[in-house]
Amino acid sequence: MPVLDLPVSVLLALWAPVPSSAGTALVQGPDGAHDVVRPTTTPGWEVPEATGGASPSVELAAWFQAAHPLRRCAAVLPSPADPLPGLALALEEGEAVLLEGGAGSRLEGRSVLLVPRASGTSVTWVEHALGTCPAPFDASQARRDVHLATEQAIEVLVSLDLARERPELAQVLTDLVTAVLDPRLLPPGLEPRRRDLLERSLRLVGICQLALEDDGAAATASQGLARSRVLRRLGTVARHGVAAATETWVLPQR
Repeated sequence: MPVLDLPVSVLLALWAPVPSSAGTALVQGPDGAHDVVRPTTTPGWEVPEATGGASPSVELAAWFQAAHPLRRCAAVLPSPADPLPGLALALEEGEAVLLEGGAGSRLEGRSVLLVPRASGTSVTWVEHALGTCPAPFDASQARRDVHLATEQAIEVLVSLDLARERPELAQVLTDLVTAVLDPRLLPPGLEPRRRDLLERSLRLVGICQLALEDDGAAATASQGLARSRVLRRLGTVARHGVAAATETWVLPQR
């Protein structure tokens, strides 16, 4: 059965609330190394002289040890179409992890965005302080929205008639609509409803990307533009579904 690709931010967000080194090992993989840095422009952040002016880094596992207990954690897949406050910092990479610190944490009273920057098998997570944090994501609404949006996205792909014009893409679509999450990458105790929403949302992300790559069936430029607008809206629904599926409130909401 086809397996869904998990963005590294999604994987980290799923495991971040779990007090286990297994999550860090899965996120980094057998050959990778992950660390966390802060931009030297961060208010209140002074670069030690020993670093020679470079932003110092902390190993990912050590960073999260200091950041616990967390109050909130979620993966976000921002795009220019998403009106979520403060997430423009992650637009270039298209993904990030949103975190709020709990009592006693190094992040207590603060919200940060960890934005991944890959270099080969290694990843540097850039820590950005957030002045404004997105409101809690509504998982119940996301389930309804993703269900309807998936039907609409499939209708768009059917109208493109990929099976006739590009049969290889038709096979990709078939794989997408049946793809599942690899259970070995998921933390123990992940609720079935969250897993189902995450699978559906990631499938929808892939379906929208596939449809946007091939708009050859549009009879006119205006039809193609209208179709692209629909698909981008559905893609926003999918990305919000991912955020809702990965959101964890470790401590009671205030």
